Amino acid sequence: MNAPATRSRTTAPGPRPWTASVVAATVGVEALALLLSALALFTTLFTGHVLPVAGIVFGTVVLAGGAVWLAAAARGAWAGLRWPRAAVLVSQAFLLIVGLSFLQMALGGWGLVVAAVAVVTILCLLAPSTVAWMHRTRDDAAR
Repeated sequence: MNAPATRSRTTAPGPRPWTASVVAATVGVEALALLLSALALFTTLFTGHVLPVAGIVFGTVVLAGGAVWLAAAARGAWAGLRWPRAAVLVSQAFLLIVGLSFLQMALGGWGLVVAAVAVVTILCLLAPSTVAWMHRTRDDAAR
């Protein structure tokens, strides 16, 4: 029996399913949006700001950290690694909550868009072709 260390891999063999490409693309766009939000919040330090300086700095660090996390998950999903599945699922659950919250406010149209992106990403992430592709190992290619 192979030890777990010998079964690890850096990329999934075989062609990438379109559903995995959708997951990587949507999460990558979300990472970019989060980074732009962090930059927008940071610029409020130099303009008239309502939040305390510490709150702006903390929010910027949290948003930038989230953007890095999502970018790494998008890259991992593109490569077919296993670990991004949990990160993507958690981020999409948060995004779905945000979208549903927007529906209760005056931002209803944005809420539908945000919730739809989250649902499409979750469905593509849990598609059988994506799951099978992300769970392959080098041993599978040898069979």
